[in-house]
Amino acid sequence: GPPLGGWITDHWSWRWVFFINIPIGIVSLMLTSRLLSDPPEFTREVEAARREGKLKIDGWGIFSVAVAFACLEVVLDRGQTEDWFESKFIVLFFAISMLALLFAVLWEWRHPDPVVEIRLLGDRNFALASIFYFLFGFTLYGSTVLIPQMLQRLYGYTATDAGLVLGPGAFVIVMLAPLVVRILPKLGVKTLLGFGYLVFALAMWYFASFTLATDYRHEALARVLQGLGIATLFVPVSQLAYSNLPKNKNNKASSLTNLFRNQGGSFGIAFVTTLLARRSQYHQSVLVVHATPLDERYRQFLATLTNYFFNHGFSHADAAVHAQAMAFTLLERQATFLAFQDCFTALGWFVLMGVPLVFLIKKFKPAPPSGGH
Repeated sequence: GPPLGGWITDHWSWRWVFFINIPIGIVSLMLTSRLLSDPPEFTREVEAARREGKLKIDGWGIFSVAVAFACLEVVLDRGQTEDWFESKFIVLFFAISMLALLFAVLWEWRHPDPVVEIRLLGDRNFALASIFYFLFGFTLYGSTVLIPQMLQRLYGYTATDAGLVLGPGAFVIVMLAPLVVRILPKLGVKTLLGFGYLVFALAMWYFASFTLATDYRHEALARVLQGLGIATLFVPVSQLAYSNLPKNKNNKASSLTNLFRNQGGSFGIAFVTTLLARRSQYHQSVLVVHATPLDERYRQFLATLTNYFFNHGFSHADAAVHAQAMAFTLLERQATFLAFQDCFTALGWFVLMGVPLVFLIKKFKPAPPSGGH
């Protein structure tokens, strides 16, 4: 996916990337209709409810949930651009989101057949799985936004080259997924989840250790390390989510886990976007303090640049102007690079929170992994 998306972006336009969903969606629809079916218990329950006239759509639940998370998505997407709660636009949408969410919780809690069954969070394992999904989505989406930005802004990569850095991580996930299914009964959910979140955190800190001289091999290796952590999370978290739930609750459980994962992604993207901008400003303000004529090293550096431009045909006045411009460009680049390091470090600490949570998991007998992805 990432290399193909990069190639499409470089050769056509980033807008064409979204059209890849059309053929894949058609194939997915065909395979789903031919290979998948609802459990017999669910089918009988729906048919009985239809005969008795009890099959009703939770319209208010759907409406309130849609409004709540649509407005929240606007807040997260536009927050940094609009300076968050300094903007009346953001405050308005946040207020609507919270009011709709409060109404949705109260309505769904009392509804006999809610579209979002909040009571499922009363099960400890399911609640923990939802937190794990949020942590996973937060860090995965946040890092996936950061890595291509860093490679293209600071290392001069094309979109295709950035995609090639991301590709090996996906390859590791595909290769290890069958192995994880085999070793899960032997090692257990706790061990694999703890290992996965620890490796995920180490991968983020590996990215934070980069320098501006880091090459493709180390960048791809960091993504491979991240893929190793991700590969050990998919199946164990899925098993944990459905460990104590009756089969007729699987569909509603799946909608909740997907909600937590997607919201984690939205919060993660908003977090890294905001942190990157704020930390870039901070580091630039710190570095600028030293970029003054009073600083001996800065004067020497500026003199070296001025001589370089003067020796390449510029007048002395123009050489001095170009030297100052280049010095500021280098300063800005260093500030941005330090901000990226801060973001990866923060993501590492955030995803590490998944490690101690594994000790809260209630023991259960592993079963064949259910859906939900």
